[in-house]
Amino acid sequence: MESPSPSQSSRRGETLLTAVMAVTVLGLTWSMICTAPGIPWNGFRLAPSFALARGLPIYALRDSGAHLGWVYGPVFPLWYLPMGLMDNPTIGLMLAALWNAVTIVLPLYLVARIAAPGGTGIARFVTGLGAVLLLSNPITRSGFLFIHVDAVSMGWAVMACVALHAAAVRDWRPGLPVAALAVALSVAAKQVSVVLVPATLAWLWWEGHSRLTGRWIFWLAVVCGGLATVFFLAFGAEGMLFNAWLLFTRMPWQGGWEVLWRNVGETVGSGWLWWLAALLASLAVRFRWQEAISQEAGSLVRLLVCLALWQLPLGLMAAMVVDAALNSIHATNYLLIAGLVAAASALARSSPPKGSRLWAALAGVATVGVVVVVIFAARDTGKVWTPYRGQEELVALARRHQGKIYLPWNPLTTIITERKIYPFDEALHYLWLARLEPAREAILAAVPAGALIIYQEPSQSHFALRYFGTQANPPAQPAPAGALPRKE
Repeated sequence: MESPSPSQSSRRGETLLTAVMAVTVLGLTWSMICTAPGIPWNGFRLAPSFALARGLPIYALRDSGAHLGWVYGPVFPLWYLPMGLMDNPTIGLMLAALWNAVTIVLPLYLVARIAAPGGTGIARFVTGLGAVLLLSNPITRSGFLFIHVDAVSMGWAVMACVALHAAAVRDWRPGLPVAALAVALSVAAKQVSVVLVPATLAWLWWEGHSRLTGRWIFWLAVVCGGLATVFFLAFGAEGMLFNAWLLFTRMPWQGGWEVLWRNVGETVGSGWLWWLAALLASLAVRFRWQEAISQEAGSLVRLLVCLALWQLPLGLMAAMVVDAALNSIHATNYLLIAGLVAAASALARSSPPKGSRLWAALAGVATVGVVVVVIFAARDTGKVWTPYRGQEELVALARRHQGKIYLPWNPLTTIITERKIYPFDEALHYLWLARLEPAREAILAAVPAGALIIYQEPSQSHFALRYFGTQANPPAQPAPAGALPRKE
């Protein structure tokens, strides 16, 4: 009886390891989907989608008291609009968590399929490897659990890169308008994606595609300008600019060089397995990536790396704003995706022994990644494996006492029960920090007189209390740059 050839053994190992990664990722994702409804962050981040589904405005001007705190463009609320139609918050938030996971993983499969045409097995393996690497990193792992604009913004940014690359390298005629639309949607999801414009122009020049520059600028102007006009007409230009532009520009910084270097250190340290994967894969191909991957894949890798280099400074700056976090640093995600493109192309083109070395290196990284993810799942006592239903209890309470209670940290609840937006605690905090605080009378008018104020968790800030009761503080003085509110 003949023993299996090395190539057959590799394919079997690839299939088995892909299945192990899929089970690991799907298992942890299920836990995160069950846990998502119990995270207050997800409720108020998805509140704009529920508000839009009920015909409520998501942008308020300074003189309004009913601030929802939405400081981004409208793409994210529209992306999750189907979930906003739900009256059951548990179902809505679980579906949103599932859709969030799809939004994160789908771009990985897209680029893997492009880099390894015809190699479905390779694309699945590389996608699984990418998902495991994301879950092994504490910063990117939180993107699965905390539903936010970053996944949507990065997903459309990758789509823009893929379409522009196809237009430049394969002469795909719809590529420029499709890429321009993806750029517009990415920026309208999160403002830091504006770096797509200079990054793509720099890449066109570097790769010798300057002939497309004029047409690319034209399509950017037409599509981005057209979409901005549609959004301004639909959501109100003044409200959008106040919340998504003026408020951001007035937010103070949380520190200087010390904070910057701490953020850099944390970003680099949390991705240790990523850097190990890059080193082992480079050793496997003896650092001859130009020979290991196709010219088309190399061009796409350079585009994603160019985007990462342009995004890094702005991402680091955004992470230094008060109340911001490291999720604004998209550059590392683009580097990971660039690495996955290179890995998929190299696996598709390599033959033994180089192919065997590369497969062994990536298989080793995948195995370590699975172990890291399993250890995390075992140690994290905050996750649940059956759906958290506490939001339903809160909705039931609000239905029984409509117009009599105020939940400063749970705008989603009263949007569902009363189709009304009450002042969101963190929105008032942001406005105070930016020295754009509404009048106390406007805030009081947005809440039923005599309503019982309920904070669901002790850890939630009680900033909104400064405006209520006989002992309420007078209107807060404008916050000096870099200052934080006084906790009382």
